[in-house]
Amino acid sequence: MHKLLRRIGIIILLLFWFVPIDTSANNLKVEDGQSIQRAIDQAKAGDTLLILPAVYKESIVINKRINLKGEKGAIIDGGGIGNVIEINASNVTVQGLTIQNSGSAQEDSGILIKKADGNRIENNTLKDVHNGIYIANSKDNQVLKNSITSYQSHFSKRGNGIHMFKGSGHLLNGNKITAVQDGIYYDFTADVKAIENHVHESRYGMHFMFSKNISAERNRIDKNVTGLMVMDSADILLQENSVTDHFHVRGFGILLYETENVVVKGNEILRNSTGLSLENGVNLFINKNLIAANQLGIEFVGKNNKNLFAENNFIGNVVQSRISGEDWRLDDGFRGNYWDDYSSFDLTGDGIGEEAYKAGSLYDRILRKQPYWQFFFESPSVKLWTKAGSLFPSFGSAEVYDARPLIEPAEIHYSAVEQNRVNWLSRVIGIVSMAISLFVMVKGRKYR
Repeated sequence: MHKLLRRIGIIILLLFWFVPIDTSANNLKVEDGQSIQRAIDQAKAGDTLLILPAVYKESIVINKRINLKGEKGAIIDGGGIGNVIEINASNVTVQGLTIQNSGSAQEDSGILIKKADGNRIENNTLKDVHNGIYIANSKDNQVLKNSITSYQSHFSKRGNGIHMFKGSGHLLNGNKITAVQDGIYYDFTADVKAIENHVHESRYGMHFMFSKNISAERNRIDKNVTGLMVMDSADILLQENSVTDHFHVRGFGILLYETENVVVKGNEILRNSTGLSLENGVNLFINKNLIAANQLGIEFVGKNNKNLFAENNFIGNVVQSRISGEDWRLDDGFRGNYWDDYSSFDLTGDGIGEEAYKAGSLYDRILRKQPYWQFFFESPSVKLWTKAGSLFPSFGSAEVYDARPLIEPAEIHYSAVEQNRVNWLSRVIGIVSMAISLFVMVKGRKYR
């Protein structure tokens, strides 16, 4: 037995002796006047290149597993031609660099990742680039806490902040993206998580095209043309995002177009031209969202099938809803939504109004032809018309109604700051509307 154990021990020692173990990973420095590309070419897999403060006017290609780390003030300037950094290897880290001046062709980028998996792009500043970070045919890349800005131009001439073409499994967390075409573009991609990113002053905050199984949570999307544009995609989760201040004439907070299996839950959709637009959606679950202070709260277009809509709060929207297309019930059979223009009684004490709330009032239809009538928002006359509309169903273009309307707002865990802003704005709108109504009434009497 002892001889057998001794022989096994000798075999194990021989295996360790003859199997090569790489212990030669080095920390190398690149300083002003030196070439980063030359250092990459000379480095071995696993090496770390520390880039010292300087402006390095070159474009680089990373084709091996290395770590590229910049000290504060380390700048790579691509000179306006092609990609500034191209990554063709897996498990690469790019961290702490300022990356600027890419070319302006369609795929030119601050960082291009092509057919490479498991890379980590963290704490970089990308500016004056066409696309910020372009990830093509790759998997499991992490894009963390980067700042991305394109060049000064109309958004139609810029690229996107983070563009993902095909591939899957990426994580986007804590990035700040401004002044690009689309902040985050999902292009035939799958299994992506986007968490706590901030996108503003661009065309679309997030743009989904032919993508699936995407989770966007706790992102801040503001002051773009449209916040979240979801088209021809499936299995999408939009949860606890702040989508605000999209007041462009074609602006939407969230637009869902020919999309299926979407959960829109716990979002703040505030101060947009149109808060939420649903067109030809299937299996949509719209739950516990604050839809407030929008020009138009919610819009229904085309045929929307097999959808559940419950416990959303509609507060201070100039027009609550616009209806065209198919009939739709706006509750889950147990609980509906809170509509601040709903007036009825709760005789049973269960928090549910005794009359159904009908979406798409006569006032809403008048506004389409006479937009200046919005100045009479919440006036006594408009309230009377709204009540008349509920008594005469023929006023509506489709039967879209909430059979279980809530008497009090649903409990939603949005920020107290935004809640106070919405309450303040609602009060101001109410006061201004009342003042206009009184002015019209007094003037009318004087001219009799």
